[in-house]
Amino acid sequence: MSADPTTLLILANSGRAIAESAFRGGFSVTVLDGFCDQDTQDVATCWPISQGFTGLDADVLMEEIACLFPEHPCGIVYGAGLEAAPSLLNRLSACCTLYGNNPAVLEMLRSPRRFFSLLNRLRIAYPEVSFTPPYSATDKAWLIKRAGSCGGQGVAYFDPQHSAADTASYYQRHLTGCVMSILFIADGERHRTIGYNRLRINTTNAPAPFLYTGAVGQASLNGEQRSEVESIVERLVSDLALRGVNSLDFILNDDGIFVLDLNPRPTATLELYEHLVPDGWIKHHIQACLGKLPVEPIIGSPVMYGHLIVYTPKTIEVPLSMAWPRWVKDRPSPGARIVQGQPLCSLFAQGDSALAVETALMDYRAEILQMLCPTAKLRMVG
Repeated sequence: MSADPTTLLILANSGRAIAESAFRGGFSVTVLDGFCDQDTQDVATCWPISQGFTGLDADVLMEEIACLFPEHPCGIVYGAGLEAAPSLLNRLSACCTLYGNNPAVLEMLRSPRRFFSLLNRLRIAYPEVSFTPPYSATDKAWLIKRAGSCGGQGVAYFDPQHSAADTASYYQRHLTGCVMSILFIADGERHRTIGYNRLRINTTNAPAPFLYTGAVGQASLNGEQRSEVESIVERLVSDLALRGVNSLDFILNDDGIFVLDLNPRPTATLELYEHLVPDGWIKHHIQACLGKLPVEPIIGSPVMYGHLIVYTPKTIEVPLSMAWPRWVKDRPSPGARIVQGQPLCSLFAQGDSALAVETALMDYRAEILQMLCPTAKLRMVG
């Protein structure tokens, strides 16, 4: 990888948080994402990718990038949404420097058999997996999951009418417990933990019952649990040469720690720790990809931060005169049409306890939906 760039291209389903962090680090930022929200446009030039990245023509995209950066080669930081497009990242690496994991890591994670074989070899526990439909299973005992998806969009309860459409789909026993993640930064050999998070899952959303709806940072684990998770990350970093900011999702219950997913790129929880570094985590992400971990120890804050993604309960049009509260981010532009079930915005809160943060977030959610969807029947989110 080359030295620190001055110009960054952000590729992600939603690039706002990465763009803001990069802007804080002094970078000139261009974003390709699915939303081009108002606050993204405040810090970056933004171009919409309405159909996602998997169907993009790589040749056309490379030509467009060459037009966007005719004089200076750019660096690329990718976020969620590229999990199923490692070949696109490989092509882009011919004209830009990728700051993140090698696309081969994403390719491996797209293959459930390879991923779980890796976990077996590294002696890392995970919920039982099957590659044939468990037709004798009791109700909601098993899940059907699609590798290469993100945010819980490719996860549903199994029933006998479901079957794996291809080798990217598999079945996993449904475990109860606390769904958590560890956010860490790595240089290909070593890692440093940024924080532990308790993840929110929207259990009321029938079509996508495991949809990611947010998190609260600085979650607590006891010493033994932390040691086990740190050991798991250490093994994965060493074996896969992970670089930059990554996260690992897992379930914690009375039987132990069970790995769910490795997210080999900056995740939404990174924003919950932006206050710890004055120049933004994306600058440190790039430096870690170049082999330099943060020198100073990562010290948490007595204040806990959390966020919540609001999905609109009905199709709406954002009022032209909409005045967004200060605790709202990912603000769609005036007049934007948001289809029922799609992300509307993100809410942020802080407090001295997880309960205080959760309470504030739910109050904010009720307030924003009352402003924009006053006649909709609202449901609690899990």
